[in-house]
Amino acid sequence: MLGYLTNPGWGKTKEVEIIDKPVVNEDRVTVRVKVKDELEKPVMGLNYTDFNLKVDEEEVELNNNDWKSPEETIPPPAWIVVLLDFSGSMNQPDSRGYTKFEGAIKAIRQFIQISADRGGDTQIAIVPFGDPGGNCQGYPVNKKTLDKFFSAGDFKLQNYLDYLASLTPCAGTNLYDPLEEAVRFLNDRQDTRFHLPEESTAPDPRLSVILLSDGYHNKPNEARDFERLIRILQSQSEIVVHTLGYGLTPEELAKKYKVVQRRATRADIKAGKIPAEEFVDKEKLAQIAQATGGIAEFSGNARDIAEALQVFLNSLLGEYEISYTHPNAERGSKHEVSVAASSVSSKPKPYIITVFGRSLSRPIRISLTVFTFLLLGFGGILPFQIWAKKLKYEGIED
Repeated sequence: MLGYLTNPGWGKTKEVEIIDKPVVNEDRVTVRVKVKDELEKPVMGLNYTDFNLKVDEEEVELNNNDWKSPEETIPPPAWIVVLLDFSGSMNQPDSRGYTKFEGAIKAIRQFIQISADRGGDTQIAIVPFGDPGGNCQGYPVNKKTLDKFFSAGDFKLQNYLDYLASLTPCAGTNLYDPLEEAVRFLNDRQDTRFHLPEESTAPDPRLSVILLSDGYHNKPNEARDFERLIRILQSQSEIVVHTLGYGLTPEELAKKYKVVQRRATRADIKAGKIPAEEFVDKEKLAQIAQATGGIAEFSGNARDIAEALQVFLNSLLGEYEISYTHPNAERGSKHEVSVAASSVSSKPKPYIITVFGRSLSRPIRISLTVFTFLLLGFGGILPFQIWAKKLKYEGIED
């Protein structure tokens, strides 16, 4: 019990994964490691003592200098699409008095700032979505609207968010089609921004879609559309979708409107027991995230929405970095490394040593150079001069 209380990794870790290929520099090897809990959330706060590293099944001892926390590492490049619900229900107040739209904009600002503070190359596109209808113009999601990335630290991103904040949400809710378009866009294998050429040695960029909505897919053939979306999500392995429901949970909604069953459903909307603009499909949002190994969060206020976005960012970029000196390195030798945390081990990753051992330090190299010149001087040049003088002297005597 004391172990569970004192060690943040114990009892939480579900998955340990080595991300990308190990980086080999002479005989120094660096691996990036992601740790997830049972809810697919990143396990933060681990120390180097929480990790066990094995090379070719032999344990390698680590120390504090061999390890960096996710906050200390330079984040890998990332491309993040934030799908922002622009349906009319976003004008409704949340549990803290903000309109949901105001709360979402405020949370996204914090998300951008945290991304910028972390450094690295994080590209973010904020994409409003919603179907037209009545007096609402709608916000289409296509390649043109998706391809509006700005660096997290670029003032243009804040300016664009200011522009969105000046608008009034007015559209119908269509969750599945915009998400499908975003995933297809990032999954374009010909776009080298998202998918590097095979010969590239750079780390693969992290690809993610964040779906923020306060509603549900209210289109005909919803079940068929949902099945198609899940198939598309499961057919790719590189894009992680996180979902963020903004509003009352089905249980809270049932309690508010005194629905007999413990949780509100779509049937309660048709029966007129609950208003459609307050229903958020928590179950479907969770299934969408689960299909890609993402995280599903749900909240009714702006503060928790901001915290959830930070969890998403940690999940995307929160990677530990472990470095070690390969023992007895030999050029061309092949090896495998695996990392374990809380008795959960990663799959091994292969790598090849590219040099004969490690380069000597600069002071040692200078010392060897000086010693070599001295050895040549005293062992070669000086005896030659003495021998030459002797021959010259003998020649004079003759």
